[in-house]
Amino acid sequence: MTDQHGVGSIAVVIPARDPGPYLAETLSSLFDQSLRAAEIVVVDDGSCDDSVAETVAHFSGVRLIAQEPLGRSHARNQGAAATSSELLLFVDADDRLRPDALLAMSSVLDSNAAIDIVVGRTMEFADTMYPPQQGARAAEQVVWARLLGASLMRRRLWDRVGGFDTSFASREAIDWIHRSDQMGAVLQQLDDIVLERRLHGWNRTTVLKDEASFLAMARAAIERKRATPQ
Repeated sequence: MTDQHGVGSIAVVIPARDPGPYLAETLSSLFDQSLRAAEIVVVDDGSCDDSVAETVAHFSGVRLIAQEPLGRSHARNQGAAATSSELLLFVDADDRLRPDALLAMSSVLDSNAAIDIVVGRTMEFADTMYPPQQGARAAEQVVWARLLGASLMRRRLWDRVGGFDTSFASREAIDWIHRSDQMGAVLQQLDDIVLERRLHGWNRTTVLKDEASFLAMARAAIERKRATPQ
C-alpha cells in the first residue's frame, strides 16, 4: 500500500501507561504531520484510570487497545500486530514528532529499496511541569541516537527480527537494535531533527531494575553470538 507521495503507508504505535497530559501532545504532533500516518494505535498498558481512553476519543481514527500492565515490550508488540502498513514507527507517549518527520524519514526509504530503517536526529528538552530529577540530564540539545521514536523501519525488518523481548523490564529497545544489527539490517542516518524527546522526572527507571535488564540483555547478546555460525 502506498500513499499520494509514493512512499509506503505508515503505522505508528504508542505504548501508554498513565501518561498524564503528554499523550495529547504526542497525538497532536501526529495529526500535524505533512504526511499523515495511515494507522495510529495507542496501547493502554494497564493505566490506573480512563484518561488514555478519554484522550484518544478526541482524535478521530486513532485505535485504542487495552491490556493488563504487561510492560512496554508487550504493548509495542501488540500494537505492531494490530497494524498492516508497510512502514512502522514506535513513539513514546511523552514525546513529539516534528511536523515533517514522517515525510522526511519515509522519503529516505522510498529513495532506496535496500534500506531497512532510517534514523533521524532528536531534540531533547526539559519538561517545565515535571522537571528532570536533580543531577539528571536537563539541557536542551540535539542528539543522534537510535531512539525508537526517531527510527522508521520497514515491516519486512520487523518481521525478520521479531518483536521486543518481553522478559526485559527496560533496555528492550537496545536488545532489539542489537538483534537487527546481527541480522544485517541496512540503516541510513538522517540529518533532520524528527523527534522531540521530553526529559522529565519520570524518565528514569530504578537503578536496580535497569542494571538487571542490562545484564540480561548482555547475556542474551553473548548467547546469540555464540549461536551464530562462524
